[in-house]
Amino acid sequence: MSAKHQQYLDLFNEIDQEKDGEIYLKEVVLYLRALNEEIDNLEVKDLLNKYETRGMEVLDFSEFMDIMAQLDGVGWVKASKKESQEITELDMAEIFNMIDVDKSGSVSRREAKLAGKLLAKRFGIKDIGSWIKQTDRNGDGKLSQKEFMKSILAFTNNNTA
Repeated sequence: MSAKHQQYLDLFNEIDQEKDGEIYLKEVVLYLRALNEEIDNLEVKDLLNKYETRGMEVLDFSEFMDIMAQLDGVGWVKASKKESQEITELDMAEIFNMIDVDKSGSVSRREAKLAGKLLAKRFGIKDIGSWIKQTDRNGDGKLSQKEFMKSILAFTNNNTA
């Protein structure tokens, strides 16, 4: 097995939390956006946007490998792991905008659950329901960008303390 094949398999298995050999394309897009080092690369953005329109399409490993090969071909690069002190406001704003799928300016419980793997992997947030309940200061059941960013900062600082 080649190193690239193993890298794709490891990434697929990280995304496939249910371990059933299938993942949703929308999950892949969210996950890859969070892990991309050069999100300013327009070709990478265009491909991810194209995939995102396919929504809840289910992928097996073979299809995932095809998508990753296309993304690698246009310059997708997995980000190195950041320590919480390195997570900037811009990083948090980009992640907020990624999770805010309907572009309402707030993250609903449903959007947060869709991005659950990303939140768990990037920030260690495992219980989305509890996290939203603790973070939602105005009680509307959604997180504003300010609530989201304040929570991420507090959460990452608590996890590294």
